Amino acid sequence: MTVTHSLLQYKDSNGNVYEGDLFVPRTTGMRKLPGVVVYSAFRGITDFEREKAATLAQEGYIALAADPFGKGIRPTDKMQCFEIVRPLVSERIDKLKPVIIAAIDAIKTVQCIDDQKIGAIGFCFGGLCVLDLARYNIGLKAVVSFHGTLKPLPNFPLDSIIGTAIQVHHGDADSHIPKEQVDEFHVEMRTRNADFVFSSHAFAEHGFTEPEADSFGLPGVKYNKKAADRSWNSAISLFKEVF
Repeated sequence: MTVTHSLLQYKDSNGNVYEGDLFVPRTTGMRKLPGVVVYSAFRGITDFEREKAATLAQEGYIALAADPFGKGIRPTDKMQCFEIVRPLVSERIDKLKPVIIAAIDAIKTVQCIDDQKIGAIGFCFGGLCVLDLARYNIGLKAVVSFHGTLKPLPNFPLDSIIGTAIQVHHGDADSHIPKEQVDEFHVEMRTRNADFVFSSHAFAEHGFTEPEADSFGLPGVKYNKKAADRSWNSAISLFKEVF
């Protein structure tokens, strides 16, 4: 399937400008297509996120690699990335929520999108983003978190999550996500009556989907091809189910 790539500029509720990478399959006629937003790991949009969005477009979905930092802000140094991400994670409702919601609103403006069939995937930091989207009950069909942070939203009601299928892929050897956080996540999802699947991949460490993870120079972060392939195939199966 032929896929077109373009840049999509959009704003959040505070007027901040973002620029994501949009991938659209070329189809005949005016058939509406489902959409999937791809939320990045701590480095922001890289070739990895673009490749995932392009692959989703090959599957027949309109895909947007969301910009978490702002138009023109593309840090290459990992410490700079952490400096940008840290306040977003520490103030998830006030600072991060407008950023992640803006990308959902943006993909709904794309021609031929079926705005009733929107999903999201996220890696690491992006995994936290998509789980928060499910917690906000904004009508997504499905979200998939890959090695994402599992902590609940602070001081936020544990209302039922309605209509959103949740899939979580966790590395069983992930030293960045302690067992207590995993256990608390299960309790939260049960309390919320959520439709969730939690997969723990044997021997997989944090960042297991990222082919470049071994070069990050971060302890406990390592690529695992088997876990990466299995988790991706599971995500594609989920989207085929819900769409």
